[in-house]
Amino acid sequence: MELGSIFKPENVLFLTSNEKQVAIKEMISHLESQKKINSTPRYYAQVIHRESLENTGIGNGFAIPHARTDSVNELNFVFGISSEGISYSSYDNKNVKYLLLCIFPTSMSTEYLFLVSMIAKIFSVKKNRDELDGAKSSDDVYSILKKHSENYYENIDSNKPVQMDHSANLAGVPTSDLELLIRLDRLNRLYDDTKNPEIHSKIESLCGLIDKRSFAYYEKMRSKCSEPFAIVEKNTCSGCHMNIPPIEINEIMERNKISICSYCGRFLIIL
Repeated sequence: MELGSIFKPENVLFLTSNEKQVAIKEMISHLESQKKINSTPRYYAQVIHRESLENTGIGNGFAIPHARTDSVNELNFVFGISSEGISYSSYDNKNVKYLLLCIFPTSMSTEYLFLVSMIAKIFSVKKNRDELDGAKSSDDVYSILKKHSENYYENIDSNKPVQMDHSANLAGVPTSDLELLIRLDRLNRLYDDTKNPEIHSKIESLCGLIDKRSFAYYEKMRSKCSEPFAIVEKNTCSGCHMNIPPIEINEIMERNKISICSYCGRFLIIL
């Protein structure tokens, strides 16, 4: 899933407010104006409730306010930009300039987490942030993010097949582990960048929720390649570009188990 396939210039909003709650309401109103949702007050309340549970400012001037609700059928999002910055109580105590607000159904939690992981990875590079700081229009922002999302996939070690035993027994591991592992991977990347003890504490708590077998396999993959997850696109693994047999595609779509690419060993995600 390259960003350009789901992200358009109309998803970009230059914010007029530098106050957190007002900016969030502004973004939700933008979704309603696009007829993606039908009630700004309703979804505003859900996003603010989620913020009360855990601050979504994840560092590097980036925040991910969101709400998960089955009253929508697709991943809806706005990329908001604040020229002055918003006081957000982020982990690194820096003001937030960029907000990815998402409203999505439970069934698309994995897609949401992968999108956030990709954007967070882009923002972890200072020159990328500097480039966005110079954007003057929605088209500029779209072009910059699209370019870097393409680079993100190119930089996955797709030309270096992982040589390892893929016979790890993950039978019986709950499929919910995949969502937890994607979240863990995002936290690990944030901790690598910030060394923030709060993030480390969240990592430890999250690890306690993951089956030991899937966690061990994730750690092994993480030591072998920079990206342990791969999207299935046109029956092909985005990690190694090998074709996946139809029977395996069906198994992935049924979401009854965690699927692993038999060639490169990456966790497979189908969107």
